Amino acid sequence: MRLPDIIGRRDFLATALLTSAVIPMSPVGLLPASAAAVATSTKVTQKAYLDVRIIQRYDVEVLEDAATRGQLTIGLFGDASPKGVDKFLLFIDGTPGQFKASGGGPAYSGSQFTTLQPGMLLEGGRIAGLRQTEFAGQVEYEYLGRLLPLRPVLEASDVKHDRRGLITRSIFAIGPEFGITLGPAPNLDGTHEVIGQLEPGTTNEKLLALLESLPYISGKSIEGEGTAANAVFTAQKSFFTTLSKGVGDTRAEDRTGKLLRRVEITKCGRL
Repeated sequence: MRLPDIIGRRDFLATALLTSAVIPMSPVGLLPASAAAVATSTKVTQKAYLDVRIIQRYDVEVLEDAATRGQLTIGLFGDASPKGVDKFLLFIDGTPGQFKASGGGPAYSGSQFTTLQPGMLLEGGRIAGLRQTEFAGQVEYEYLGRLLPLRPVLEASDVKHDRRGLITRSIFAIGPEFGITLGPAPNLDGTHEVIGQLEPGTTNEKLLALLESLPYISGKSIEGEGTAANAVFTAQKSFFTTLSKGVGDTRAEDRTGKLLRRVEITKCGRL
């Protein structure tokens, strides 16, 4: 199916190499009911955009030849979630902390979408170069040699995670990470805050459906739940992860849900 609003220099080629830890891509044409197509009474006070580039393959000389591009447009709920929206816009503008006056700070234009919770959440916003460091006995963020005194924004909103296409963030997170709901996610109410939504329209929905269809690490055996093979697979994964953490291997982490395609946010800004 041709996606007219998603720009690529080559036709979309998405043949996934499947393993026991990979979920294959689903057809892009099967679009779930979208929150972007549902009217909301929550007032949109500001708008922003995220330009996205998906690297489909690496067997090319120029990565752009294997890239699919698109843009997500976002309406933000500045009245319902003023502090959460302000924090989000700091990383749209690149002006958190010491970068408020000068700009040039950490921004979503240097981040990626990294994790998929099927049917619930697409997670992103981890910015390259923004890392945690210890200073004066506590953990702080550092970017380009400057300390950033980032703190959790403990704000609650009355807007529920009741539909697809909502922009949400953990109220306990210190960093800039955010997510996009892929369906109703009532389990996020109380720990996350809705700060906006994808603007209504097929452009946003087609790109979100494409992102949702990308292959990811399932963390399960291909034989499925309840089988002996899956029980062995789960036990081995737990054993080796625990063993690696015990010897101080910083690479030891649960990679369940990690996308197996590189999804970059190349540019962002206000509309």
